[in-house]
Amino acid sequence: MARRSIRFLLLFLAFFTSAIVYAQSPSCSLSSKLYAKDSIDITTFGASTVAGINGLQFQGYLNSDFQACYPGKTIIVDNYGIPSQTTTQGLARFEATIKNKTGFVLILMGLNDALAIVDGKMKIAETQSNMDKMIEIALAYNLIPVIGTIQYLNDTNNKRNQNANFVIRQINAIYRRIATNRKIYFTDINAVLGRDWSLYQDTTHPNAQGNMRIAYAWFDTLNMIIENKLLLSGLSQNYPNPSVNNTTIGFSLAKSNKVIITLYNMAGAIVKTLANNYFNSGYHEIVLPTTDLVPGIYLYAMQTPTEQYVKKMVVLGR
Repeated sequence: MARRSIRFLLLFLAFFTSAIVYAQSPSCSLSSKLYAKDSIDITTFGASTVAGINGLQFQGYLNSDFQACYPGKTIIVDNYGIPSQTTTQGLARFEATIKNKTGFVLILMGLNDALAIVDGKMKIAETQSNMDKMIEIALAYNLIPVIGTIQYLNDTNNKRNQNANFVIRQINAIYRRIATNRKIYFTDINAVLGRDWSLYQDTTHPNAQGNMRIAYAWFDTLNMIIENKLLLSGLSQNYPNPSVNNTTIGFSLAKSNKVIITLYNMAGAIVKTLANNYFNSGYHEIVLPTTDLVPGIYLYAMQTPTEQYVKKMVVLGR
């Protein structure tokens, strides 16, 4: 009976821990309210870490993160992972996979290349060429590609994995160079897992906690892209509001443009000009000191050559 009780307790703790993992929510960017499209379409492409092992995948976490921060938007996260594939095998199916897709394509592939390179069955130049070609194809189909660095293998007392990890470092450096040269984004999956083997379910694949971290890493990168490229033009509510010492005003642009932001009192008189310059597309913030303002209600307006937005703010006395 004691053994049964202990086993039940362990099963309960495992379930409870899993529930805690799923209950965690991401921090949402202010710019998520200004996303310019009705849906977020994400194609995940790669080998076993993308496919998922033993029912553990990062795609569910990623979907939940976007559902939490982009309410009302249609979130699609497709899984095109095939275990054990190298980038050579991935390249052979890549165009057929993505040619009818829109949005983002997340590519996490190359760990099997590292093992093949260690075994003398592949050259690292082939990995570089394969990834570069996949990015070229994705861009040709007007997708937004994101390269993921590949995680380490648990190399504890395992010489083959130690050698593979040396190659993995080289591959990840190549992926960073490709991202820089192609002017695209990459997500450092390797950094979020590091050499923390408690995030692995075996020598290769992440467990639930590891997959949750991978999802957060992708989520952060995709939010950055949305902020930089995919926002509607708009003006955010300042925060904090009411303000005592200073407040932050955020605004976004769908494309680069001249922006004038002006602070008015309730009589309609101009109090301050907060911005009068050209800004690139994406999300921007201006910090406004309020200690020199008379307590009361103010309006702030954002004007571009084609649009105008107005918000109200409150300043409190000290």
